[in-house]
Amino acid sequence: MPVPESTSVSLRQDLAASVREYDALRAAAMFIGRAVAPVFPTVESAGNFPVFCRESFKKPVATNRTEGGAYNRVETVFGSGTFLCEEHGLEEPVDDRRRRRYARYFNAEEEAAKHIRYLLLLDKEIRAAAISLGNANFTTHTPSVVWSTAASAVPLNDLMGGCETLEDSCGLPRSEYTLIIPRADKIEFLGTAQITNKSQYTYPGLIPAQLQNAQIASMLGIKQVLSPGGAYDSTEEGVAESMSQIWTAGAVMLCVLANPGESMETPSAFRTMVYAEGGEDEDGLIVESYRDERVRGEVVRVREDTDEILTTAVDLLAWKMST
Repeated sequence: MPVPESTSVSLRQDLAASVREYDALRAAAMFIGRAVAPVFPTVESAGNFPVFCRESFKKPVATNRTEGGAYNRVETVFGSGTFLCEEHGLEEPVDDRRRRRYARYFNAEEEAAKHIRYLLLLDKEIRAAAISLGNANFTTHTPSVVWSTAASAVPLNDLMGGCETLEDSCGLPRSEYTLIIPRADKIEFLGTAQITNKSQYTYPGLIPAQLQNAQIASMLGIKQVLSPGGAYDSTEEGVAESMSQIWTAGAVMLCVLANPGESMETPSAFRTMVYAEGGEDEDGLIVESYRDERVRGEVVRVREDTDEILTTAVDLLAWKMST
């Protein structure tokens, strides 16, 4: 368990439990960053990580053994990349008067911790979008017909072709793939005649625009569909609000992503390296508080050390298309 850096700081496991519950019940519906870049805890804040090499999985080798002979030997080959965790955190003071005033309605310290966690996840979402759909190093493919041309666009054909390309490049089946599709692109996808015609036979009685992510994944034969919808105010303080989508429209991605908790040997296009302080908090989340008499209240702090990384050669485990 992490140890507070000062005797005046208290480790708040009670607030941490509330924050984790908030993550599971509310934040997961708004943010996909942790699914796009699955967490891998590390006891080092910087170092090397293994990079998936397809040669270890795609090249056939002789498996026969002659009588009296030795077995052929193979070795899993990994490249190497580097990571450097950066601390992310915020504080929010909770005035004693405010806590007492609203005690009938909510726990002020708990709500402060959740507010901070939301802002940390918002920032993480922006970083996850930048290393995936926002990464200019990926080869960008084009659809047969742009999806905004609803009558003749064939998004299923486009994505099936992407699955075939990815299968050839990485050797993993499409049942391991994740589709990342921003909100606007998903609306165009669902509005095409091809999806309308497909869904009326596959899901009779269901309005095509109401197809769920699991149903879209089933159509494609892939593991999951992630459809982000998080937005943020892109203007400075004091300027009229202007909301922007974090995952901007115009690109979708098929990629191989590890499941939560899987080792670094498991192929995954993206990862979040998390410095798990003390080696026991696997998600690296630390919630603390300390007394500040200047505000006559408790200051709640939420922090973590992370680095969102591209874990493999560009295009090996991901296929990107401009819609």
